[in-house]
Amino acid sequence: AAAPQQPAAPQPRIISVGPGGFLRQGPGDQQAPIPPAPPRRLVPAKPSPEIADKTSLLDLTERICKWPLGHPGEPDFHFCGEPVNPGFPYCVEHCGRAYQAQLPRGTRRPPPPLPFGGPRVR
Repeated sequence: AAAPQQPAAPQPRIISVGPGGFLRQGPGDQQAPIPPAPPRRLVPAKPSPEIADKTSLLDLTERICKWPLGHPGEPDFHFCGEPVNPGFPYCVEHCGRAYQAQLPRGTRRPPPPLPFGGPRVR
């Protein structure tokens, strides 16, 4: 009678460790590339009712006032949205706030004194 065959012992696999402890891969060791995910259709979110009629970043054009209202991190942040003053990025009201004429050099107030007597001179 024939003796039952013993299963072959698995051969030890020799792995090369490179600098930094990374395993070196040979051409046969590399994984097959992961197929890309299918493209997703981007659907714009429906804005909440309190900001539905306000100007968002996506609504801005060269004819709309870009004066920000509120803080960018807040949910009710929006832009002015009025027609612009020709040649400027803001409406007439916000141009008056953004572009203020300087006083002539002789009538300007002197700068406030520096704290603690000013910079140290050696």
